[in-house]
Amino acid sequence: MSWIKKEEIYSRIAKFQIYLKDLDLSGALILQNVDRFYFSGTLQNSTLFIPAEGEAILIVHKAFSRAAQESPLKNIVSEKPFNIKKVLQEYGIKTDRLGMELDVLPVNIYLKYKKIFDSSDIVDVSHIIRKTRMIKSEYEISQIKKAAKILDENLYEVQKILKPGVTELEVDAYLGYLIRKKGHIGMMRMRGWNQEMMYVHVLSGKDGAITSFLNSPQGGAGISPAIAQGASYKKIERNEPIQIDHGICINGYIGDQTRTFVIGKLPDILKKAHDCSYEIHHLFLENAKIGTSCDSLYHGAVKIAKDWELEEYFMGFGDGKVRFIGHGIGLEIDEYPVISPHFKEPLQEGMVLSLEPKFVFPELGVVGMEDIYLIG
Repeated sequence: MSWIKKEEIYSRIAKFQIYLKDLDLSGALILQNVDRFYFSGTLQNSTLFIPAEGEAILIVHKAFSRAAQESPLKNIVSEKPFNIKKVLQEYGIKTDRLGMELDVLPVNIYLKYKKIFDSSDIVDVSHIIRKTRMIKSEYEISQIKKAAKILDENLYEVQKILKPGVTELEVDAYLGYLIRKKGHIGMMRMRGWNQEMMYVHVLSGKDGAITSFLNSPQGGAGISPAIAQGASYKKIERNEPIQIDHGICINGYIGDQTRTFVIGKLPDILKKAHDCSYEIHHLFLENAKIGTSCDSLYHGAVKIAKDWELEEYFMGFGDGKVRFIGHGIGLEIDEYPVISPHFKEPLQEGMVLSLEPKFVFPELGVVGMEDIYLIG
């Protein structure tokens, strides 16, 4: 069992406290599992209070002994949620203006805390949490590198079983077996509302062009409307694209990579689109320097797709289109930065993101490649 070091946790808290001071906040109440894990080192049921200055306080509601073992924080206490205000008062904490994760916090939970802190002004701090998490530490980068290495190995190994007649689900299951025995924690975390992420999409032929609720250019048929994405019972055939969008989570940190395979030969239009995806990656390598704005990289990719006369199929088709080509990865698969027309933040050293220029063709399928990039 590997726990996050004290220096790592305290460095994260210090970065976040700068944002809290800028917003003139007394502190922030952190409730979401991933955010709490990031700032405390534990997922156990608790409320984490991070003051604008001074030591954080972890108020544990369940599994206290485990939380105390996992978290390096100095102040860890056992108490019920309705007594949180009392605990903070005992530590001499003022609660005039408090931050909460209003992008993910259910309304009923928010209302309970609003009742507890009835005289406090509560503001949304989800954006500054995501900005804090956007720049990865050396520890975080090392975990993502481990994840990427395993994905690279798997995408070579999976070729052994890609044969006509094998179902998408069989390939899915084989990759699941490979990653679990190599340390995949069993889930992929995603922040977006009502978004659910599987560890792999194995999409072959025209099924790859089936759209879904997922905020992704591809969806897939899945095995039921109850999942509505990913692999199905479809058998792989010759001369059709087989796209494998493969993810893994190692010690909480996500890797995300896509490759397109074919048994035989791709139709010319799909080969052209795959070449265009490669060209967009080449453009990114040339231009993704510290200080370059994320929206400019997006517009550059769209221009290439347009120049290649493939814009209609770029990042989805029809109502399946999405307006991004890359996303940050870390503890969640949809972190900052976002390579989109609306995310104007400049690239900074320590950002880690997946770039996934893909093309979706009705009745033919999906092609493209996705790789992980470290900005530095």
